[in-house]
Amino acid sequence: MRLKLTQTTVMNWTLIIMLAANAIILAADQIDLQRNQGTSDSLVKDATSTQGIACIDDVTCTTTDDVTAARRSWCPAKCSCLPLDGQEAWTKLTVDCSAGTQSNFTRDLVRLLSSCTSELLELTITHSPLTAIPEVVCCLSKIQKLRLDSNQLASLPGNCFTHMHNLTSFSANYNRLTSLQVRCRSMFSSQ
Repeated sequence: MRLKLTQTTVMNWTLIIMLAANAIILAADQIDLQRNQGTSDSLVKDATSTQGIACIDDVTCTTTDDVTAARRSWCPAKCSCLPLDGQEAWTKLTVDCSAGTQSNFTRDLVRLLSSCTSELLELTITHSPLTAIPEVVCCLSKIQKLRLDSNQLASLPGNCFTHMHNLTSFSANYNRLTSLQVRCRSMFSSQ
């Protein structure tokens, strides 16, 4: 039996195939969105956890425009996140909240530090309501300088700094620290 296809039939089948492909693409996008939302939510829930640090890859950025867009999107309200452009945007980030903050500060900070920060060498967070270091900070493996002055930190996580192999400078002046639980490698251990 031979099937004769008319132009209308071919157009109808083409339309059906295109609609089906579009539905598959939309479903895949929805799954990715849910997966990313779940990752973001889990980062926020575990933002101050110090047990079993689970680092994830940050949002991939290929240009300084990507870094600028991430900083503008996720900078906590009433804070400034600089620099926004230029080569330094890849390696430096200062979050200054001198103007005040909103109640969503930790969530917004976690989202900011989960976007375009894989090359970050220097991080400064000042004048914020931050009471604990978010887990995402512990995942900044290339970080060399970490400044957390003038916040509300009550303690520092003991295992956070073990992930920061390149850290050479740290300050946490003008906080509410009462104790330190930092593990260090002995200078005199045999190699």
